Amino acid sequence: MTEKNPISDLGVLVTDLRRASMGDAAPAAVKQIMEDVFKKPQDICDIVPEFIENDTLLYEDEFVSIWHCRFIPERTTPPHDHQITAIIGIYRGAEHNDIYEMYPDSSLRKTGETVLLAGEVLQMSPTTIHTVSCASIEPCCGIHVYLGELTVVERSLFDMATGNALPYTEETYRRLMSIK
Repeated sequence: MTEKNPISDLGVLVTDLRRASMGDAAPAAVKQIMEDVFKKPQDICDIVPEFIENDTLLYEDEFVSIWHCRFIPERTTPPHDHQITAIIGIYRGAEHNDIYEMYPDSSLRKTGETVLLAGEVLQMSPTTIHTVSCASIEPCCGIHVYLGELTVVERSLFDMATGNALPYTEETYRRLMSIK
């Protein structure tokens, strides 16, 4: 006898995450759902379609933004923040995050790193500055949940060469994107 997939539809997952994002204990509630669902990464693979874009907005309102994110090997995002809590679950491949802090002299310094394997979940604070890259030979895929309306939040990108914080725009993001 095989176990039944508890999430049979991507819409069900999105609805559950939306509902959890509205309560007083939203970070803990969303993280718990993500941990429960991502225990079996194949279940997520079974319900997620093949998206054309690397970043696909699944749902957004004033409480939550839910994205499907795919990171391609040999590409690294520029350092950036979100200004809202982020909870990330990986279902395929491995996602590498370098964590940075901004020092008083305006220099950005790496203070840590973490690799998320398929089935793992990570929560980041609103002030976390990080880069993301694919740590596997296949693209890394996951669901990224942000506790707020990510598309309207004023957030920053950081230029590693100068240490300058820049307003987050798609144009600046593409310009600062690096190849390993």
